[in-house]
Amino acid sequence: MSITTVNNHLIHYEALGRGEPLIFVHGWLGSWRYWWPAMQALSTQHRTFAFDLWGFGDSSKEKEMYALDVYVSMVEQFMEQLGIITPIVLVGHALGSAVALRFTNRYPDRVKRLVAVSLPIQGNYINDRLKTMSAAAFLQKYLGKAHTYPEVELETHKSDSGAVNRLAQELGQQSFAADLERVRCQTLLVYGEQDPVVQIPGDDYNSWQRAGQNRHLVMLNSSTHFPMLEDTAKFNRLVLDFIHASNNAEIAPKTLWQRRTR
Repeated sequence: MSITTVNNHLIHYEALGRGEPLIFVHGWLGSWRYWWPAMQALSTQHRTFAFDLWGFGDSSKEKEMYALDVYVSMVEQFMEQLGIITPIVLVGHALGSAVALRFTNRYPDRVKRLVAVSLPIQGNYINDRLKTMSAAAFLQKYLGKAHTYPEVELETHKSDSGAVNRLAQELGQQSFAADLERVRCQTLLVYGEQDPVVQIPGDDYNSWQRAGQNRHLVMLNSSTHFPMLEDTAKFNRLVLDFIHASNNAEIAPKTLWQRRTR
């Protein structure tokens, strides 16, 4: 376990590999831990980092820190504390994708490429029950044993329900459409088509798909909310291809060569 501090607030993080820096930001359900398979895969070419947002995992839990803008600043403070060289690759999931998107627009010169997984483009795309339920109860009700994993379940009890509920309420009142329009770097949007937590783009699908420009949208039809765990090899290959491809005009998931065993 690695710890750094910002103004006496603890940030728990893990790091793996060498190379160009890549930071993972988790969502409402779980902690840094569900990024571990992706960290292992991408660490062959990158120095990968994943940390617990305040209110989650083993980072500090103080109510005044539970806000989107605070989390955006947290990414910057984390990078400063560890001396992470920019520009970075930034990968966020659900709540973490909103944090990553806002960070990218606030510090455009610090992000080389952005991957946003299960981004709630509109506030009403978020399942309303996240605003009132604990993470553990939500997982059991909406994902069940068939779509949860040890990397998620082992950490869920550490989440402060106040952080889960407050951030769901805050993001539920916002839209990230304008944020997406502003992004200058290459951006990959990834969704699990069966996601019960964040609604996928519907009639506005084409407006978020701009292949050949700077925005690319990929749907994983066999995934729910955790494609990095449900379709591990496919997800990791997709991210690696996106990061390193010289021509992103046809970003798409490749054949799944291996199945994840549990």
